[in-house]
Amino acid sequence: MATLTETAQAMNKIGKISLVLLAAFFGFKLLSFIFNTYLTVAKPAPVSPPTASFGKLPAIEFPQKLNPELTLRLETPTGGTPNLGDRADVYLMPMARSNFLALDAAKTTAQKIGFSAPPKELTPRRYRFETEDFLPGALEIDIVSGAFTLKRNWQSDPTILADKQLPGKDQAIMSAKSFLSTAGLLNDELSNSRMEVSYLVFSGGQYQKAASLSEADFVQVDIFRPNINDRPVLPQIPAQGIVRIIFSGSAEAGKQIIQVDYHYIPVNLNESATYPIKATSQAWRELQTRQGFIASIGTNSGGVVSIRKIYLAYYDPDESQGYLLPIIIFEGDGGFFGYVPAVTNDWLETPPTYGSPIPSQSE
Repeated sequence: MATLTETAQAMNKIGKISLVLLAAFFGFKLLSFIFNTYLTVAKPAPVSPPTASFGKLPAIEFPQKLNPELTLRLETPTGGTPNLGDRADVYLMPMARSNFLALDAAKTTAQKIGFSAPPKELTPRRYRFETEDFLPGALEIDIVSGAFTLKRNWQSDPTILADKQLPGKDQAIMSAKSFLSTAGLLNDELSNSRMEVSYLVFSGGQYQKAASLSEADFVQVDIFRPNINDRPVLPQIPAQGIVRIIFSGSAEAGKQIIQVDYHYIPVNLNESATYPIKATSQAWRELQTRQGFIASIGTNSGGVVSIRKIYLAYYDPDESQGYLLPIIIFEGDGGFFGYVPAVTNDWLETPPTYGSPIPSQSE
């Protein structure tokens, strides 16, 4: 029989062996972790390519307009162009199709907003409705896309500018939603869209921004499409929503809305694909060589414009080309906005249009 001393010595040996084995186990785990980390860094798992499941995409058709004589200078916080990643989502934006019920649908919309007389055909898809109720007015509607412009000749009524019961911000937004609801056009997307209210004066035959409500002749509401994946969606005129409604201060309901521009196109956010996008350095070169689109010169009439921000957004067209496409935004001083198509050219059906370069300064 072992003595107490022998038993204690045996237990001591077992304890030491256990500690050695435990230390070896943790050492092995640590070495395995270091080795696996090295393999991950040295040989990262391959990244799956963009799906591009829609095939080649149509090139964005920006409106034609003269570019101003401006010199662009890159002055971002980093002094260079940011990395916006290698891909972006593209969403299905179904194109409207003509059908034999399109004119009836347009007549129904016109009646809901006060135009009940038979329309005049301007083109096979564009019709003009007129009314003399309250104020002389005209409604031109595209029976295929549903886009329309409503204008009332408020100048024919001298009381319009005399009445100053203009709606405040909250009331103007409620009135805009009420108009769309009456026309059968208010859906969840428009109801939850970003809305901006501005005050206008009429001077020199055109609307101009007023400093405050007390100085205004009219109130304007612009409705912009909500951000998609935290990216803004911008129309061809950045400051103008896809829906714009201008209100007068008249106390008569039939004279309160004097202009409406409606260019809303539904987007199917459940149908998307990823596409490779250009490096921002390439997009910057394309903007300088007029392969992009100057959406707004802002208050810049010439000279040097400093580009302060570069980011990814989506282009909201007046007419669908089938898809909601990403663009790279160059935002500068004085309200300057430049757009460059983001999808790489090899995934576009039509090559971009080239033009004379815009002078630039890198410093």
